[in-house]
Amino acid sequence: MKWQFTAAATMSLTIILAFTLTGCESNAGTGALIGAGAGAGLGAIIGHNSHGRTASGAAIGAGVGAISGALIGNEMDKAEQRKKDAAYQNSVRTTREQRYDAAPAPAASADAISKKDIIQWTDNGTKNDVIIDRIDRSDTVFNLTAADENELRDAGVSEDVIRAMKNTARR
Repeated sequence: MKWQFTAAATMSLTIILAFTLTGCESNAGTGALIGAGAGAGLGAIIGHNSHGRTASGAAIGAGVGAISGALIGNEMDKAEQRKKDAAYQNSVRTTREQRYDAAPAPAASADAISKKDIIQWTDNGTKNDVIIDRIDRSDTVFNLTAADENELRDAGVSEDVIRAMKNTARR
């Protein structure tokens, strides 16, 4: 009888080590394996001490452990995915801001800018404050017609930028 308990405990320990060392591609799979192994070991011990039902204790423990481990691992997978998504969004945002901030700016205040430049900067995602600063630093005077304003609005240019362009006529 004692040798059966020793054999069951040794086998459970071997299974736990094997599952722990091999793992899976996901935390859910790894958790299920580890949970099953640990549950089988613990179930075997409890089953052995409960009227010699080592095998049924191991089976029940493996099932409960596998389900519990899979649930915990699944939550860990979800948390990792959220972190990856957040990191990706931050990298996209940073890359976008670097690209937009790197949009060509007038080299000197005497450089003229055009309505086409304003639309291109807007399409590139350059911040309104940057565009307005470029308008203010240039010597360009915009005499916008209603059709020009509508074209700018249709291109997504903000009202603040259009207002800054119209204010150049007061120079």
